[in-house]
Amino acid sequence: MSIEKQVGLFFLASLILLGILIELSEDWRPFEQRLHYHANFDSAIGISVGDPVRMAGVEVGKITAISIEDSQVRIDFYTTDSVELVADSTASIRQINLLGGQFLGISFGTRGQPVLPPGSELMTEETANIDQLITNLDRNQEKVFDNLGDLIVEIRGNISEMVERLSAVVRRIDNGEGTLGLLVNNPSLYDNLNESLVSLKSVLTRLENGDGTIGKLINDPSLYDDAAGTVANLRSVSADLQQGTGTLGLLLKDEQLYNQLNIAAARLDSILAKTDDNQGTLGRLVNEPGLYDEFYEAVARLNSIVGKIDEGQGTFGRLINEDDLYREAKTTLNKIEKTVDGMSDSGPLSGLGVVIGTFF
Repeated sequence: MSIEKQVGLFFLASLILLGILIELSEDWRPFEQRLHYHANFDSAIGISVGDPVRMAGVEVGKITAISIEDSQVRIDFYTTDSVELVADSTASIRQINLLGGQFLGISFGTRGQPVLPPGSELMTEETANIDQLITNLDRNQEKVFDNLGDLIVEIRGNISEMVERLSAVVRRIDNGEGTLGLLVNNPSLYDNLNESLVSLKSVLTRLENGDGTIGKLINDPSLYDDAAGTVANLRSVSADLQQGTGTLGLLLKDEQLYNQLNIAAARLDSILAKTDDNQGTLGRLVNEPGLYDEFYEAVARLNSIVGKIDEGQGTFGRLINEDDLYREAKTTLNKIEKTVDGMSDSGPLSGLGVVIGTFF
């Protein structure tokens, strides 16, 4: 055998020996103290020897053996000496993820509970596994489909009738019958809607440009300034009222004014009481019916006089209704005006003669 073949075989044997040593020494920790425990489960589907033991997600040991004991699955495992299991710590088989992979999960337990010695049995907590979930899902699925089938059989007639009615409604809509049919088939609706949108766009444009009252309310900052000024004035008025300034402030704050108003109200009440008792002139005016009769008679007479004046009867009626008197009065005023002008141009005696000549 050549040297090259001997070196190759030695190298191959070294690799095989190295793999065996790695496999055998994976869990070999000569300086780590291990505490052994066990737990019994009704089912241990998916878990195997060598799977990790975890506490709060941290690996603290491994499973060493799985066996059947008294119609249960016994799982033997160990933990490191840095972990203490207490009396109410529980073990449960859990999944690493949905794709598979199992581990033995250990809970912390309650603080203050006694520590379990090595070799003790942990309480267990059964959890649902994939097989149980699939079995339950199949069972529930069968029940759902059975119930759904029964329901479909029961309402088949109603569904058929409903489909026929729906088909008739759709046919009427497609033929343009009824309000909905007109809305679907009449193109004028689109035209009206388009016109409405154009009008709305125009209105919005005018509002954005500040046209009109609403546009000014939206875009004109002076409205906010006026409102702010009004609020400031209201605050000032409120402060003045609070301080008793002005007439209204005195009405709110001055007790003397309140007393005077109270006295005036009492006097007014006294006057109204006397009036109601027919005392004094005002009481007689309010309560005696004779005044009403006299007033009614006076109004009737006044109405008669106004009627005669309107008909042109009497001197006053002729003064109001006849135009001749107006013309004569105007002529007389013109003559008087001429007389006054003549008196200013001549002496008193000449003026007197002019006046006499005017009237005669």
